[in-house]
Amino acid sequence: MHSKIRTPLTFSALALITTSLLGGCSKSYELVSEIPFADQQFRACVLDADEQYVEDITELDCDSKDIKSVAELQYFENLRELSLKDNFLTEIDISNNPSLRELNLDDNEIQSLDISENEQLRTLIVSNNELESLDISNNAKLEKVFAHQNQLESMTLGKKHNKLEKLALQSNELTTLDVSKAPNLTLLNVMNNELTALNLTHNTQLTTLQEQGNKMNGGKQRPAAEWRKK
Repeated sequence: MHSKIRTPLTFSALALITTSLLGGCSKSYELVSEIPFADQQFRACVLDADEQYVEDITELDCDSKDIKSVAELQYFENLRELSLKDNFLTEIDISNNPSLRELNLDDNEIQSLDISENEQLRTLIVSNNELESLDISNNAKLEKVFAHQNQLESMTLGKKHNKLEKLALQSNELTTLDVSKAPNLTLLNVMNNELTALNLTHNTQLTTLQEQGNKMNGGKQRPAAEWRKK
């Protein structure tokens, strides 16, 4: 029987192994064709973008594609616009997409969403999902938020939302809402929630308000003369 000859690993070999082990958690791809997509429908949509290099993909329109997983979004760090409307997503991770400006996730089954790393967001559409909470406190550049038809029990705004103009939260389960840090709101829809009060003292630019179907005001809409600032 031949005995195996054991040779000590050189320092460079040890370093290479260590680097490989540590780097395995943050793998990246240069070519789109190299990415091992878990969902073939999502793969087909990405290929439709007709870009060879991952870094060149800045927009993806994947509406109504029967997509169930978009785990590979982590590789598209230059993505600025993403639309995944009308799919079968239950979760999504966009923490590696810091350049996102427009995000449309309307009509999915998403239960939670973390957008704390997406500080460039201007438009957020997450209506018709299963969200119980939404925190936009780290998204001061948001201009439009549409989050109606969810199960929202909490909606958290930041200390300053001067750019926010449209906020649609109808058909949720909100009991409180503070919009005092969004002074430039022009449209606010909170119909069919559980609100007992709504302070609009700081919202001097508001021109459209829909608030019926709450516990306040007997469930009715207040006359414009009562809330509109002159």
